[in-house]
Amino acid sequence: MIDDLQKLRKKQRELMLEELVELRPAIPVWLAERSIALGDALLSQGAREGRDLRHYPIEDMWTGKSGQHQFATFAQSILDRRLDVQREIPAGAFSQYLEDQLTPEDLTDVFGKAVALFTGEMERHRENIRYADWLAHADEGQKTIGFESLIQLYVTRILVARSEGRRQLTLELAPLPAEDLDERDSKVLGAAEILCHDDLKLPYYYGIDRLCALATSNVEELLAVAASLYEGMLAKQVLRKQPDLRLSPVEQERRIKETAKRKRDFIPKSHTEGTRAQRLLDAIGQYCRDKTFQMSASYAPGVTGIRLSRYELSRLRPEQTKTSEPHALLARVLWECVAENLLTTRGSAASTSREEGTVFYLNRSLCAYHDLPLQYGGWQDVSAEALIGWMDGPSAPAKRRSVEVPR
Repeated sequence: MIDDLQKLRKKQRELMLEELVELRPAIPVWLAERSIALGDALLSQGAREGRDLRHYPIEDMWTGKSGQHQFATFAQSILDRRLDVQREIPAGAFSQYLEDQLTPEDLTDVFGKAVALFTGEMERHRENIRYADWLAHADEGQKTIGFESLIQLYVTRILVARSEGRRQLTLELAPLPAEDLDERDSKVLGAAEILCHDDLKLPYYYGIDRLCALATSNVEELLAVAASLYEGMLAKQVLRKQPDLRLSPVEQERRIKETAKRKRDFIPKSHTEGTRAQRLLDAIGQYCRDKTFQMSASYAPGVTGIRLSRYELSRLRPEQTKTSEPHALLARVLWECVAENLLTTRGSAASTSREEGTVFYLNRSLCAYHDLPLQYGGWQDVSAEALIGWMDGPSAPAKRRSVEVPR
């Protein structure tokens, strides 16, 4: 197996592929490279897909629900094997040292604040008969302090904001049934949890599942985040001599966000256009926050990427950027970010209202830096001009919390 093939010069790479194709070795030869950064140079001249070589995109294998589960299983096996070879703390499953549930002590302080926010927000709806059952259901849930009760308050706020913003075509005076609150989908629950995190500073980035998600399907990033958590376990063992080495959700999130900040701060040192890349990624992160943290959760569970249509992408091709230095610079910054896994790409199919395009999702560690959710699926269309403005501008889009419902 030959790794990091993308580090070769273009001519060197062509000669290697040509030599391998002509030699026709008796055993398979694996070539690992970041193919997204190579474009049309993936195949050597004269080589035929299926006969001389086969292309296996890892990003396609590890996307989607089944792919994410496969990567999580693969990632956990790596972490467990790493823990087996060290001798500082007892070996075993890495996940056993990560608490994955919030305790009543974690919730006691924030629950009162959540109730106060809910009461203040819903005060103007108390006289509206449409929300009588919803509010009564929420009031009943406030009697028990727990994570589910906390999420229920935010689900109610989201659904009320959506109902309030929706155009009412008929005069409906009957109360909305409380059963609607129980028919919430995973996206609404995800939006409620990230809103809790933003409003109440409740830990969000903790547990083995979110650790695997933070890796962005990249083993190096997985080990970087896990190393920070391991240092926390080691500190308990060596410095504090505590018998329980498990990291609480608060401790996990603090270390994860420190790692995310280091990654973000290192961007200017690892790119030829590092300052512009950092400015662009910061602006994308702030733009995603602006779209995510709306009380109606219009894009639940949140926006973590931007989309360029096929037309916008065509303006970034080499033959089109010869007469536009800003577009050429944007193309270079985008592809460098993709090559370094700071942005990940996924195709977006055409629909009746839009043409096909490519979605650029933020690296999941950068999502943690900007306090964004870790799910995929939420994105917004932007233009190349907007990205150029963000890349060269002094500031990112302004942060705000608003109520917005698609019409």
